[in-house]
Amino acid sequence: MADSIQAFFFGTSFGEQINGKNTGLYGFAIPDLGILYRSRHNGSIYECQYAGLLALLKFIESNRKKLDDYQFEILSDSALIVYQISHRKIITAGLTPYYNAAIEYKNKVDYRISWVPREQN
Repeated sequence: MADSIQAFFFGTSFGEQINGKNTGLYGFAIPDLGILYRSRHNGSIYECQYAGLLALLKFIESNRKKLDDYQFEILSDSALIVYQISHRKIITAGLTPYYNAAIEYKNKVDYRISWVPREQN
């Protein structure tokens, strides 16, 4: 049985417009491994949150040889994203590409996703 390790993702939108899109920030953390990543993203708050999840999943998959012994417990305060990935919320048309990309990672990365309060994210 694989060891479980926690990973967190986030995303936020600042409301400042560049080329008609909100500017935002996304990132992820894997505290037990000392990993923290942040980057800019232009899009809605939900697009930024999905960008955080996808960056985390891509990182895990890209480092599969070193991280293959872990099952990831992915945590976020983004209820919408968590519930969409958990199939408990309808996917809105604009988020479908992000959702589909996250679901594709289910075949590559051993993870489960849960909601946590903002203070814990």
